[in-house]
Order: sequence, then structure tokens, then C-alpha cells
Amino acid sequence: MNYNVPYSFILSFFFPVRPVIKKMLGCYGLFVNKKLVVLLRERDNQPEFNGVFIATQPEYFDELSNELHSSNMDFDIDGAEYTWIFISEDLEDFKDKVKKAAELIKNGDQRIGK
Repeated sequence: MNYNVPYSFILSFFFPVRPVIKKMLGCYGLFVNKKLVVLLRERDNQPEFNGVFIATQPEYFDELSNELHSSNMDFDIDGAEYTWIFISEDLEDFKDKVKKAAELIKNGDQRIGK
């Protein structure tokens, strides 16, 4: 199935890993090894929430958000607190932060994914 995925440049950052893309929650989920690792959101409603959401677990949240990006917004997209790190598309270094997250995922960082 072909999707018009927002921020499709992220797919090149995963090479040679090919994430599975699924439309979900009004966003696009990227799955690696059957784990949801990233949500991509670019919508007209609430544009302040457009960007990339990195999936993690509460025990890794602080460490990983310090490493990737510390946002002052907390999200519990799936009902669990401290499990999504938000990288806003408005950041000057948005692509660099997304690339770093993709590199961690590509290298099998166990802190990312659910």
C-alpha cells in the first residue's frame, strides 16, 4: 500500500532497515521488528502537534528525551504517561534530531519502541 507519508525523509535515515508503515491515530506509525517506534503527524488541525513522536517506556523517558529532545509538552497518546518524545517540525534542527532518533532505532536501541 502506498501512503503519502509526512516527513518521508526519515525513511532514508533508516536505510537499509525498511520500517513497516501503518496509518493509525490520524498519523503514520513506523514499525521495526514488529515494534511501533515512531509516529509521524502532519495535519491541519492543531498544527502545534505536527512532528515526530518517538515511542519509549517510562523508565527510559528522561534519559532518551535528554539525548534526543526535551520538549515541555507531555503526551499520553496511548494512555501511558512518559512514553512519547515529541520532536516538533518547527525546531530549527528538526531533521538532525529525527536523524539521531532514526540512527538509534536502526542500531537496535532497546529504549525505543513499544
